[in-house]
Amino acid sequence: MSASREKKKRQEFLASGAVDPKAARAAEQKAAERRSNILYCTVAVIFVVVAAALLVYNSGIIQRSQTAVTIDGQKYTVPQAAYYYQQVCNNYGSMFGQEYLQTLKTQSYDEEQTWDDYFKSEAINTMKYIHAATKAAAEAGTSLDSEDEATIKVNVDSMKSAAATAGYSYGAYLKAVYGATMTGSVFESCLRDQLLASKYASNYSEENFVYSEDEILAYYNENKNSYDIVDGEYVTVNGAPEAKTDADGNAVEPTDEEKTAAMEAAREKAGEIQAAVKAGGSLEAQADGESVTYSGSVSSSSGVQGTWFFDEARKAGDLDVIEDASGSRVYVALFKSRERDEALDYNVRHILVSEANLELPEGEEASDEQIKAKADEILAGWDGTEDGFAKLANEYSQDGGSNTTGGLYENVNKGTMVTEFENWCYEDGRKSGDTGIVKTNYGYHIMYFVGYGDTQYWHQACESELRSAASGEWQQSLIDSVTAEPDEAGMKNI
Repeated sequence: MSASREKKKRQEFLASGAVDPKAARAAEQKAAERRSNILYCTVAVIFVVVAAALLVYNSGIIQRSQTAVTIDGQKYTVPQAAYYYQQVCNNYGSMFGQEYLQTLKTQSYDEEQTWDDYFKSEAINTMKYIHAATKAAAEAGTSLDSEDEATIKVNVDSMKSAAATAGYSYGAYLKAVYGATMTGSVFESCLRDQLLASKYASNYSEENFVYSEDEILAYYNENKNSYDIVDGEYVTVNGAPEAKTDADGNAVEPTDEEKTAAMEAAREKAGEIQAAVKAGGSLEAQADGESVTYSGSVSSSSGVQGTWFFDEARKAGDLDVIEDASGSRVYVALFKSRERDEALDYNVRHILVSEANLELPEGEEASDEQIKAKADEILAGWDGTEDGFAKLANEYSQDGGSNTTGGLYENVNKGTMVTEFENWCYEDGRKSGDTGIVKTNYGYHIMYFVGYGDTQYWHQACESELRSAASGEWQQSLIDSVTAEPDEAGMKNI
């Protein structure tokens, strides 16, 4: 049968109302395929919806508006709480390290809570303080001014710079630091609240925590061991028995007889040293670097030797043998003098030179010699004036705290700067206009000494301690003045 006749026959067959078996089978197959496609499409839609929901959830959009804690009726969201939580983590991170912080939820703080629980409670306490302080600031008419806004901008720009260095966008970097819920607007709002609270606290402290000279002197007299300098020296004679091991190399605990004999030998040696010094010898000459070690200064009033040095009855020339049985040591100590720490505050400019000052090929690390050479080069280009030094600091210094103010630090109190930096400033004979280069862990500091102030360390430190104690009590009263109600579901998202 020809194709045309076959086609005509099928048409007549269909016209009579009959069903073409072939077409029926095709239609049935298509219907089955359609049902299958509908099923697959439905499943696909479900997966897409679930994936989209997970994407939205993981993006932090849902949790962003979720309440984490309510303080006196005001709701604070998850990203706001996350901001303060991360600050607590940062503070403790310098103590424990980032690896420890990654296991906060499994590390026990005490018998009742994990470190994560503790950090969250600390974050809430901070939020209570900020809430109360900003409210008090508003009532007192304290607000942020243009200078404060400039400080906010510096912080935001610093975060943006860090983001760019790390290869992130600003928003992505905030999420990496504070969690998926953080946004630029929340971050900057928290910065403003913190700065306003700090400004109000500073104003309140200056107005309310003022102390007379008599009050400061009285505090000093009660705590003079913390603010006096003792000039003395001592040697430490080891009174522990010689360490022994068994045949397997394991440490063997010394007997009581051995301990007694070792301490007796140390006492005898200390007596010989004391006699030698009384005869005109020096303490330092008696040290052998092993069983007898020498210390040329007294750093604190702690320990049996510190207690001896800071005893009010001490007189110049006192030379005694002091026994520390619990530590298996015997000391021979020589007291020279004691005086109030009257080191003056100072003003100084500096230019911090680090690897960032060098243009090196990608992947190459700067050597210490290269950084020092760059510091020498910068100093060599100085015109000899303070203004000229300030310009160099603004151009070259890597210290973000002073590289927009000509490298200047004013009214610096003793104990503020790193040891090497401070020692240079207090070096005997230091005078205005002196320059030098000092190495610290931060890099090389090109120094310009502006001059000493008129505030003595003991006075400033005692006044600061009085104000700090009063301020701490005041801040705690602000915290106690408000009530916080954590939202368990919201806090879980931090």
